[in-house]
Formats: sequence, C-alpha cells, structure tokens
Amino acid sequence: MNKSMLKITAFGIAVIGFYIYITIYVAGLSGTGGGESAGGVSPEAGEKIFWGDGQCSTCHKIGTSGSATRGPDQDGLAGRSEERAKELGLPTGLDYLVESIVDPEKYIVKGYDKIMPKVFDPPIMLSREKILAVLAYLQTLGGELDISAIMKYKDKIPEASKKKVKPWVAPVVVDAKEGEKVFFDETRPVTCGKCHVINGRGKKVGPELTGIGAIQTPEYFLESILKPSAKIVKGYETMYVITSDGIPYNGLIKSETEEELVLLKEESGEIEEVVIPKSDIAEMKKQEVSIMPGNIGELLSVRDFYGIVSFLQSLK
Repeated sequence: MNKSMLKITAFGIAVIGFYIYITIYVAGLSGTGGGESAGGVSPEAGEKIFWGDGQCSTCHKIGTSGSATRGPDQDGLAGRSEERAKELGLPTGLDYLVESIVDPEKYIVKGYDKIMPKVFDPPIMLSREKILAVLAYLQTLGGELDISAIMKYKDKIPEASKKKVKPWVAPVVVDAKEGEKVFFDETRPVTCGKCHVINGRGKKVGPELTGIGAIQTPEYFLESILKPSAKIVKGYETMYVITSDGIPYNGLIKSETEEELVLLKEESGEIEEVVIPKSDIAEMKKQEVSIMPGNIGELLSVRDFYGIVSFLQSLK
C-alpha cells in the first residue's frame, strides 16, 4: 500500500471516528446515553401510536383533534397530571401517568368509568418501548419533554403479554357479516344503528363504536348489551326532567340553551326528539341509567345476539 492510500485510509477512519463521537455526544445531551437507550422512544413515535396501534384515540381526543368522549380529553394533560399527582400524594405527574397506564383502574377521573384496558394485554398488546413512546408524547401535551425521566420507569412498565389468547368463540355458529346486517337492520324491533355510528354509518345518539373491537373484549360487549346501565360512557348519561305540569321525561340532552332543552328519548325502539321550554321545567337531575333499552337480549334471537357481538369484535 503506497503513502497516498495510507493517507486516504487514515482520513476515512478519522471521519468515521468523528461521527461516532458526535452521535455519542448528542445521545448524552438528550438523556439517552449511558447504556440506557431510548430506541424508538420519542414524541413523534408516541403520537403515531396514540392515533394508531395504541387505539388511544378510540376513547380520548386531544383538544380539537378526534371526537372520542369515552375517556378524558388529553389536551394539556401534562399540566393536569402534576395537579392530580399532588392530590394523590404522588411524587410527580409522570408517576401519575405511568400508574394510570400500568393499573388503569387505580386513579379513575371523576365522571368516568372503569373502561380503560391494560394496553400491554390483549387485544392491544403494546410493547414496553411503544408505551414509553406514548408517555413521551403525553409529556409534551402541556409540559416539557424529558426522555431521561421517562426511561427511569422502564422496568415498571410490563412487557407486552406473551400468553396465547384463545380466540373468542360464540356458543352458536355466527358470522360477523351477519351480525353487521342485524346491527343496521331497521326492520327489527331494535336497531343498533339508530343510535351508534360505525365508520360513518348509523346515527350518533350513543357512543361511536368505530374501532371498538381493538380495545375491548367480547365479555365487555356481552355486558354492554345485556346490562347497558352497568357502565355508561361519560356524556351519555340520561337526564330526568319533570315539567311544571307533572309530565316526566327521561333521555339524553341533545342541546341546551337558556330558553329550551332538547332531549332524545327512547320510545318502543325509536329515538324521539322532545323540546322542553326551560320555563316549563320544575325539576331536572342526572340519572345513572342508560338510554339503551335493557331488554335487547330478549328482542334478539340467540344467533342474532352473538352475531352482533362477533361483528363488534371484528371492528379493529
């Protein structure tokens, strides 16, 4: 090898060494050096998971982004988490966020129910790294990003479940496509599509069910149909109203102004709109009863009932 080749080789090695040094230095500045790699943990990755694989947007919106109301609006979450941490005696807001993911039923926000699944278990099964990435994204919602602080909770977050999950099988032979037809069939005594929207189809009286199969289990669907008042999604509680004439009404509030209240009430399987002048209201209070009929199980055949459950499970 001549001197020219030696010089070129030495220069190349020097350049490579310089870039390796810069990479290590930058990693150190970002808090991801020192042997604890953050890998794909970033707000950008977390945002994609929030609106994608994590199915978070099925229950949560962020300000004007999304429309889900099953869970709290996550706008400004980092600031609120600090307040919640103080109320609960936790060290930091990040502790509150981590605890809320690891054990969703531990700190339920007032007005909401125990419906958040453990995202590391079926059917979502997020990896530890993806959960950390979501935490990084949530940290930027009204707060400052601190990857090194997030990585300290790495071992506290469970890895995605590796247990083999047996697919749910209905006790009778059913097909999700048949269940979809039943769901939207308006010739039946009960029509789910008159109150629920799925992929733009149906009416938004009750909660939207688009993608619901990706976050909930068949057991949840069974209970929701047979016992609709067991868990009521926030914003869909019924209101009990008595007018000055003694006429009682029970329904969802569609709209309300200083002059009038518009209720949606169920009557023989149909949803009717009732306009009540505010001046005629003698009493009004929230009820812990769902507008969804409690006898749907009696109005459907066994095959149709499990067909609907199968259809809801297929909504990924």
